[in-house]
Amino acid sequence: MRVLIKFVLMFFLSQSSFASSIDVDNATIRLMPPNVQMTAGYFTLTNNFNDEQILVGAKSNFFGKIEIHLSKKDGDMMKMLKQDSVSISANTILEFKPMGYHLMLMKPKENISLNQSIDINLFFASGKKLKVQFLVKKMDHSEMDHSEMDHSEMDHMKMGNMMKNMSRPDFVYPAGVKGGKNMMPKKLMFGYKFGTMEMKCCRDGTSSVDENFIKGLSYSMTPISMTMRMHMMSAMYALDNKFSLMAMLPYVEKEMEMKMLSGMMMGKLHKTSSRGFGDLNLAALYRYSKKSNIKVAISIPSGEFNEKDHNMSGVLKMMPYPMQIGSGTYDLILGYSFQEILNNWSYGVQLNAVTRFDYNSEGWKYGDRREINLWASRPISKNFSISLGFDLEHQENIQGRSSFRMGTTPTWNEYFHSHLRASTNFGVNYKIPNSMTRIGFQCGTPIYRDVNGPQMDPDLKCNIGFSKMM
Repeated sequence: MRVLIKFVLMFFLSQSSFASSIDVDNATIRLMPPNVQMTAGYFTLTNNFNDEQILVGAKSNFFGKIEIHLSKKDGDMMKMLKQDSVSISANTILEFKPMGYHLMLMKPKENISLNQSIDINLFFASGKKLKVQFLVKKMDHSEMDHSEMDHSEMDHMKMGNMMKNMSRPDFVYPAGVKGGKNMMPKKLMFGYKFGTMEMKCCRDGTSSVDENFIKGLSYSMTPISMTMRMHMMSAMYALDNKFSLMAMLPYVEKEMEMKMLSGMMMGKLHKTSSRGFGDLNLAALYRYSKKSNIKVAISIPSGEFNEKDHNMSGVLKMMPYPMQIGSGTYDLILGYSFQEILNNWSYGVQLNAVTRFDYNSEGWKYGDRREINLWASRPISKNFSISLGFDLEHQENIQGRSSFRMGTTPTWNEYFHSHLRASTNFGVNYKIPNSMTRIGFQCGTPIYRDVNGPQMDPDLKCNIGFSKMM
């Protein structure tokens, strides 16, 4: 019993001796706007020991995570660098302040208030810890050392707001919106998106047409229905605050059902299919502002554009244009995205334009394409959001003519591929708690179609997407 009492007394005496040799003054926490998930802690630390002391970390029951950071100016930019430890030389004073060392206090359990007192434990390499009482203060310009410290305050505010927005389920675009958005520097994001589109025959202008209409145009076959499925794999890396690089590669599956309109096999149905990797898309994203980015991409012809399948007679023949997997051409893609995130909802717009370069080796190229996506999202809980969207797309006709062209079906006609189509859609986004992993789902249907046909008419289009930032 005496040994135990002696041990307890020695422990408290050693802790008291350590505390008396390490002084902490002016311990303050910066008051931030409500719901901001990040703030900073400042203090002055005096080492009265005759040897070096090393601060290795901090913890508090009030914050989910605390890191030691160093604000450092690199050219015209301010950077915050995470520190594993900070050395305080013997008999010296080190000030934790804006534009210098500070504690980055993240994920508060509740909103902090002015003049609130919060306990934070400081840990040292020696194994000792020091309990410090911090006071929440609203720091004004008079407490700054010089005018440059305004930038530090702005950096904390911006990062806090960014972290707050990133934790929202509607931070990412709906699943049906193409392309990505800029991330935090040095972050890597992987994504997978599955899309499916169901189509049926046929439409000319703004009206539906039947088999007799197509037969009257001297075609011996007509498409009945078509299904297209796309598995899109993507990876994106943020080089810095302004530039991100992105790569996307699709795996495409197509199936079309055909019907014979004349001859000995009249009325007979036949299915044809194609599948394979499509064209590789390499993109660069530039952050034009904190709400918008510009995309420049090149589509590299890695997909097959001369896919074949057996016809009704069992002969291997070239399939028509809609059944091909790739384009066979290098294409330029330009895009612009804008997103405004408000307190209770968000909205955005994305513009994309595809310009085809030269003709492929078969003597044809797909027509140019332009798209506009509009959406508005609203979080319905901490992890779920819903969205309503409107899409407008314009597709031009195929130019040139395949050397394998056959005139048996309207899908081979180069002039039956242009359209103007407007669609509405509904989506759901889900953010997995305590992670940067998200799942999105979106489905839409056309509300207006004006086509140069007869051509296949989309009935339903759905996308489900998965992304994880590392």
